[in-house]
Amino acid sequence: MQRWSGNRLKAVVMAATSVGRDFWSSADCAELVDQVDQYLSGQISRSVRAKLGYAIERDEVTNTVLVRLAEASTGQALASGMLSSRDPWAYLAKCAGIWAIGQAGHRVGELDALVHLPGVATSAADAGIDPAHGLTPLPVVIEKTARTVEAFVDDAAERSYRAAVRWFAENPPTHQGHGHAEARRAPEFARMGFAPDEVAALARVTWGGRPNMHVTSLFRAFLLDDAFDPHASRPHRLALMNMRAALARAGVQADQGRAA
Repeated sequence: MQRWSGNRLKAVVMAATSVGRDFWSSADCAELVDQVDQYLSGQISRSVRAKLGYAIERDEVTNTVLVRLAEASTGQALASGMLSSRDPWAYLAKCAGIWAIGQAGHRVGELDALVHLPGVATSAADAGIDPAHGLTPLPVVIEKTARTVEAFVDDAAERSYRAAVRWFAENPPTHQGHGHAEARRAPEFARMGFAPDEVAALARVTWGGRPNMHVTSLFRAFLLDDAFDPHASRPHRLALMNMRAALARAGVQADQGRAA
């Protein structure tokens, strides 16, 4: 895949901020995800690691760029800046670098809707939710999240995405800077057949992607509204598309490793 020209990148970003909801299910959107991931996110990830000593994943950079683009105010500002820039790729890289550094420095905050759920001693996922709280029962949240994830993957019949979703529900992050990294190392996922990069991709749609986890968290969305439609939410749909791309890349790498 060749890198887009600056004019092509500019045109697609303009479309993202002007076409509306239809853009986020278009072929242009899928190509934009691939372009950002392949030609931008890796260098930003390495730059942040070199400057701050913090390992921000490439997929996290991609996710942040897409979420920022989907936000009305940030997306319009980005489009305006790129429109007047002589080098749209350089302008996007500068913005992505600023966002990533801010993300790397973000170490506080909790996924409140999960961390503070009333629960039994051993398992948050076994807890019943008091209707007075006005929240969706957690088993329903897990079921709806699992169905959503399975709708965006090609191997739902071969691997237990439901078990993975349940793990995330039972182990909510208490600190944004560490929860995602710890999930990647959790031995339960290795037994389920998920590689660390795949775990990270799932974390970004269940718990939500850093730094503003609530923006893309399916758990939080379904907790607050059992009729929530992820397809109608640009940030959630983008995060799910990014998850699908990350899982596909991990699958290719695994196949290559076995072939070698």
